[in-house]
Amino acid sequence: MEMPAIAAASKQPLDEPALIARAGKDRNAFAALYRLHHPVITRYVYRRVGDPHVAEDLSSNVFLAALRYFPRYRNRGLPLRSWLYRIACNEVNRWARRQRRHANRQLSLELVGTDSRIEDVTLTRELARAALLTLAPKYQTVLALHYLEGLSVEEVARTVGCRPGTVKSRLSRGRDALRTKLQRRMS
Repeated sequence: MEMPAIAAASKQPLDEPALIARAGKDRNAFAALYRLHHPVITRYVYRRVGDPHVAEDLSSNVFLAALRYFPRYRNRGLPLRSWLYRIACNEVNRWARRQRRHANRQLSLELVGTDSRIEDVTLTRELARAALLTLAPKYQTVLALHYLEGLSVEEVARTVGCRPGTVKSRLSRGRDALRTKLQRRMS
């Protein structure tokens, strides 16, 4: 099930730097930033959790945290979206830690044979998502940002606050761990 498409709030381009400068004190400026970034952040969260209702709840938490801490936000040369991704990563990682036991149980279910290729793809996607949730959050985060969101290694590094070499290492180890878990289930 895909997240429903969210319509753009306006056709005019927004002056994001000006909105950021005003958003700490002006709720309308923050609302414009919310409308601009909410669809992207919600899609990221959805891809990590796989449930549209949970994704909406978690992305709401992301923007509540952003609103609460926005007066302390300092532009350090990174896009605002990177800051929001970081908050979203932390929110999803907290959720994932709570779900880890459930994901381990779900991953332990045996694959059943199905006649339909679509059902196979859906089952495989769910199995992959369950396997991803069993990984340590540091691996989940870099895998999701790089492969699901399409961020470059450098962008992931800026978002999670580490060096590109660390991101590459986590990507490699995360892929290996994910491959091992999936091969164990499919053999």
